[in-house]
Amino acid sequence: MENKVICYYCGTIYDENRGKCPLCGSALTAGSDEPRPVQRRRITDEERRERQRAAKGKYSAPKKLKKKKIDPKPFRIAALLFLILTVLVVFYFIGDMIGWWPGLEDRIEREDYSKIDENADACEKLELDRGNERIELSAPGESVELTASVNLNCGKSMYCVSSNERVAAVSNEARTEIGTESKSASFTVTAVGYGQAKIEITCGDQTASCTVICLDPNAPVDPTEATEPEEFVPQLNYPLDASLFSRGEKLMLRVTNLPTGMKVNWTSDDVTVAKVDQNGIVTAISGGKTIVTAQVGDQIAEVLVRCTFGDYADDGAYLKYTDVTLSLARSETLNLFLYDRDDERITNIVYTVDNPNVCEVKDGVVIVKNYGTTNVTVRYNGKEYTCIVRVS
Repeated sequence: MENKVICYYCGTIYDENRGKCPLCGSALTAGSDEPRPVQRRRITDEERRERQRAAKGKYSAPKKLKKKKIDPKPFRIAALLFLILTVLVVFYFIGDMIGWWPGLEDRIEREDYSKIDENADACEKLELDRGNERIELSAPGESVELTASVNLNCGKSMYCVSSNERVAAVSNEARTEIGTESKSASFTVTAVGYGQAKIEITCGDQTASCTVICLDPNAPVDPTEATEPEEFVPQLNYPLDASLFSRGEKLMLRVTNLPTGMKVNWTSDDVTVAKVDQNGIVTAISGGKTIVTAQVGDQIAEVLVRCTFGDYADDGAYLKYTDVTLSLARSETLNLFLYDRDDERITNIVYTVDNPNVCEVKDGVVIVKNYGTTNVTVRYNGKEYTCIVRVS
């Protein structure tokens, strides 16, 4: 039987033959002469539990604090509101891209435009360097430059148009300059054929105009070449006819070979169409034509004056042109529209051409076909409006 010993330091039971405690390494054995320490008695499990129960009240471990529960309801409400707001924002931008409603950038543009329109777009004054003048060009191809100026803060665009592009044409490009107090635009007007044209420049509500005339080289213009009075035959600067394109427009007639000391007596056959004063200035009154006569002594010279604009009818409708001449060689066309008092085009009208071999009308556009003269009649509300079309 093996001899067992108890370690007096740690109480471990081990075989005596080992010589020392396998746990604490103590060499003291039961047969040693050295004084032995007091042997500790091993306590039982029951005694251990009793000691724990006795010390529980004084040395017990502190109770663990319970974590306070957080109410999740406010977080759920906040998450729901955020989700609804996100859906609304996405829906708004999708609708903006599709075009269901104007977006924020459109409102900003409208606000900015309104501010510009109030502060910077006002055209206070439009001046033409040769306004209300009669500009004479000697032959087709000759050009003249017209310069119009406006106030510096004007934001409107300037437009230059010719009332008769068969006589004078305006170039598509303009030269602009900006000064310290005003800015200007220069337009080039080129003679195309013989006759007269009104050049009108507009900027916003402002208008300025002048008259460009291309004289026939076959007409004498030098009064020093006048013949003797007994052989004198007056000749006018418009040997055939002249046209006025708007009510109140003026035209200056003159006898080009008037002898010194002789006077001219001017008369108009129909003063309701155009009147003439004793200085030879013709003023358009209403649409139609009349003959203006220059009498020098016993000799006379006549010119046909056409007022190629319509008068308002009882219902307020009118034709812009009542007597026009178109070129077959250039295949010229004419927009023959009927307008109301607000200058809005009337569309529900019917066109009739007396001689379809001369021209035809398609969607209000007169298209030349052959030489000749014919009447184009426009019917509206039981009334007729007539324009004489001459194809040359």
